[in-house]
Amino acid sequence: MFAGRENELKILNCVFLSKRQESVLIYGRRRIGKTELIKKAIEDFDGEYIYC
Repeated sequence: MFAGRENELKILNCVFLSKRQESVLIYGRRRIGKTELIKKAIEDFDGEYIYC
């Protein structure tokens, strides 16, 4: 279940839809779901991205 991150997902989607080349830095305490947020944000994204 993925809940409570609608605002963050909206911000990431705006960045994804931007015509400019942009980088995104996601930081925070450990074990708060940063990786899951990224995975959820790129589920429906059909552009190019680098995931390390």
